[in-house]
Amino acid sequence: MRLPFRLSLLSSLAALALLTHCAHSKGPALASGPAPVVATDKGPVRGLAYADGSAAFLGIPFAAPPTGALRWRAPQPAEAWTTPREATRFGSACPQVEMFSGKAMADTSEDCLSLNVWTPALQPATRAPVMVWIHGGGFTMGSSGFELYDGAALSRSGVVVVSMNYRLGALGFLGHPALGAENANKASGNYGLMDQRRALEWVRDNIAAFGGDPDNVTLFGESAGAISACLQMVSPQAQGLFKRVIAESGTCYLTGVPLRDPGTPREDSAEERGLRLAKELGCTDGDVAGCLRTRTPEQLLAASGAALDLLKPHVGFAPIIDGDVLPAAPRQLLAEGKYAKVPLLLGTNKDEGTLFTIKAKLSSPEQYEEALRVRSPEHAEELLRLYPAKSFASPHAAYDHMLRDALFLCPARRLARTVVEHGQPVYAYHFTYEPKSLFGAFYNLGAAHAAELPFVFGAEKGRLSLGSDKERELSAKIIGYWTRFATQADPNGKDATEWPAYTREGEPHLVLDMNLERGERLDQEHCDELEKLGL
Repeated sequence: MRLPFRLSLLSSLAALALLTHCAHSKGPALASGPAPVVATDKGPVRGLAYADGSAAFLGIPFAAPPTGALRWRAPQPAEAWTTPREATRFGSACPQVEMFSGKAMADTSEDCLSLNVWTPALQPATRAPVMVWIHGGGFTMGSSGFELYDGAALSRSGVVVVSMNYRLGALGFLGHPALGAENANKASGNYGLMDQRRALEWVRDNIAAFGGDPDNVTLFGESAGAISACLQMVSPQAQGLFKRVIAESGTCYLTGVPLRDPGTPREDSAEERGLRLAKELGCTDGDVAGCLRTRTPEQLLAASGAALDLLKPHVGFAPIIDGDVLPAAPRQLLAEGKYAKVPLLLGTNKDEGTLFTIKAKLSSPEQYEEALRVRSPEHAEELLRLYPAKSFASPHAAYDHMLRDALFLCPARRLARTVVEHGQPVYAYHFTYEPKSLFGAFYNLGAAHAAELPFVFGAEKGRLSLGSDKERELSAKIIGYWTRFATQADPNGKDATEWPAYTREGEPHLVLDMNLERGERLDQEHCDELEKLGL
């Protein structure tokens, strides 16, 4: 059954948010001269100037606060201002809960639709490639202000980096008939995806003033952020807002929940979930939409069951097939070639599954079998045949490998094959380096989910920073690949290890480790079998 796999992943991806929720690093030294001021379409912003000529502009509103009557509506234009607005601190994170306690996280606000811009040292009239980051967190948690997503080091490679917040959980993805009745198309939900698109529109309209090229935008993200980037590829309304995509550990094959009851007893719909939430909040009669808008974010978070149990499937709020932002299932749109035809760089990590089973009791074959039956009751026998515990170091290792294949590696392979079939270039990677000295949260988890992020962002400070000169060297190589792809749609460059373009025949990819090398055909037989099962 596909549904438990999909839903358990989207909730479990929020583990990343906990591991990256810490303060913004200081970055390079501040310049002694005046702070830079840039004019946007809503008013001037005053940012931070650094001694090396780079700059940062933080917490710029790209839409009006989605509060009151604007809650659960498409993002509206921000109000204009005339005097320079201070852009030296991140905006508030969107309402969310602590991962394990389920309690509302402090210092969040519905007034959270802001973005950040990092610019390199530029010559006048220079137009640099733009990289727009979408954070992960299972569509339930996360913020562009997390320390790990500091764009300073990445921008010093000659790109303008933008990151954004978007509405999360029930505030970002609530489907309900009363909300649909407010719209001509009867659609509801996907407000978080609309926020992402609005941020891309802001980039189109304003990034030239920051030295960026609005005609050379790369959308990139990890985990739920990678799923989002893929969803923007298949959303007709986002066409033309970006020219390339980088998807790290996530594809939109994991999105398939319909807005309305599909008529199948074992498949849930977004509106059914929304009706249950409304009932929990006492909003069942009369003006249901108005009633829901009187409830506080804390009440919504408490009623949505957003606290996570990483060992069980969890039904939460995430992107849905609404017939508008997503006119059909991404699987269908991709197969039919109805998506943005852009170059794609994507990949996975060797040990994607380990992060999601930290607390799992899987020491015996019996526990392993039970876990498979809970996750996928319709295909448990086939999965036990494909991933027998005796073929791995332990039952736990077998389960981790199955999760990696079913939720990350094989969907990424399917996306790569589909895009290549439709004539666009694809570059695939497999990150295999096992961090030894950085972020203890991943210690002994191998090349876990999100382990590549400190290398992509060149993490300089904090508990997630790179821990050795060799790690910093690997980071510099990865940043080179990512920024060359953003510049020229090809990650290859002078003196860099060749990154082969992906083909269906050999399925080549680049292995990202201390020794960069070519790889081929990752778990091909398992992926072929899983695809036959519809997983």
